[in-house]
Amino acid sequence: MRLISMICAAVLAAASLTGCDSGRIYNKNYVRAAAVWGDTGSEAVIAFYDEEGTYSASGRDLQEIIRNTEIGVGKSVFTGHTELIILGECDYAETLTFLLNEWRVSPSCQVVYGGESAADVLEKLDAEALADSVSQAVEQGRAAPCDIVTVLGGLLSESGAAEVAKVSENGFSGTAYITRK
Repeated sequence: MRLISMICAAVLAAASLTGCDSGRIYNKNYVRAAAVWGDTGSEAVIAFYDEEGTYSASGRDLQEIIRNTEIGVGKSVFTGHTELIILGECDYAETLTFLLNEWRVSPSCQVVYGGESAADVLEKLDAEALADSVSQAVEQGRAAPCDIVTVLGGLLSESGAAEVAKVSENGFSGTAYITRK
């Protein structure tokens, strides 16, 4: 009997260490791509994995945008698997630093420039296809590597500039230089 109790305790301990909680994954929306703009990154359009369409949010800053999005969609929002950030007009270095440190986007997240049409790009184009086209352009040498770490490194360097892929409502459309403000 004692052996059975020990085996049951071992199985329960092993199960508790797996980290699996079948309910948690379904209680979150995972961000695939986000278009951000505004003086403090105060506007955003967000595309989620496994969701049709986009969600528009605003706030005093990017953290409030996430909180407002969670209320709007009724689920927690997870940003750690974000593939693509489309920058509109904003303080690029401050915005990317916040996204990397607070939203905790992946260091491999692609950063592109969408300018004044950043929101329209994400609302009209499929986020997955857009991220794939940027990756393909980088792979073919038509765009410089534009992961968030590389771009932020350029913005924080002595030159204060970084080359990124440029996107429009037609998809990948070349490259652009963004500068630290």
